[in-house]
Amino acid sequence: MSAQSVGAVTRHVHAAQGLHLQYRQAGAAGAPVLVLLHPSPRSSAMYVPWMAALASHFRVLAVDTPGYGGSDPLPAPPTRLADYLPALQSLLLDVAGPRFMLYGSATGAQLGIAYALAYPAEVQYLFIDNAAHFEPAEHDEIVARYFPDLSPRPDGGHLLQTWQLCQAMATFFPWYLQDDAHRFRTGTPAPGEVHGALAELLAAGPGWAAAYRAAFDHEQASHVQALQVPTTVFRWQGSILLKHIDALLAHPLPAHVGRLDTPAAADARYAAMQAHMATVMGTVTTTAVAAL
Repeated sequence: MSAQSVGAVTRHVHAAQGLHLQYRQAGAAGAPVLVLLHPSPRSSAMYVPWMAALASHFRVLAVDTPGYGGSDPLPAPPTRLADYLPALQSLLLDVAGPRFMLYGSATGAQLGIAYALAYPAEVQYLFIDNAAHFEPAEHDEIVARYFPDLSPRPDGGHLLQTWQLCQAMATFFPWYLQDDAHRFRTGTPAPGEVHGALAELLAAGPGWAAAYRAAFDHEQASHVQALQVPTTVFRWQGSILLKHIDALLAHPLPAHVGRLDTPAAADARYAAMQAHMATVMGTVTTTAVAAL
């Protein structure tokens, strides 16, 4: 297989638990498998540039969470992350195999934690990015205000509201507190960035907030403390959740849960995470061979 074909990202739809779930794939057959889980309300499309780079080390699978991107929604409205796990497990056992490494960011991080807690024998290593801890009062206030009603309106006003929401989400956290104390980037996001986020949110339809809300409910240090699989928590200066990542890291965590600080700039950050993953892969592979 040529280097060009190894780095090519292909798109697939797989039947799992009565749903059609979309995933993207890159890398050579037989390489260690790395699964990527995305934030809400995004899709696996956000990982395409990174997948091309990761394909030099892994067979990379980036999954659209049910209800997002090209994946069917769950048959019943989900109320917790556990509701997503049976369909996700069915897909991954079919296309990733019995053991794989798992990376998730934001909602994807919480989904990865929930998956590793439910099925620890399947997860060789867990990488969690933009994983946080919220105290109960702050959680309740955010959840009460974070998810406006974006139902279609006759005058199309919901489209402008969605644009403004996506613009604010790319600038402030939480987005509804639009002051310097809650700003995490300078300037205004480019129209193309906002348009891309808007398109993915609209594609998720009326259930756009389902996994997002469930992830906020799961953002508790106790879940990370309960992990049985080796894990790295990524911490980076540019994160909208930096304060809450630090709140997670302030809790006592198991010895097998480590931390990696990464640069703020996007290219440098993804390169640092990729280098760490490649190092971990070598360690995991060596350990597995030694156990034979």
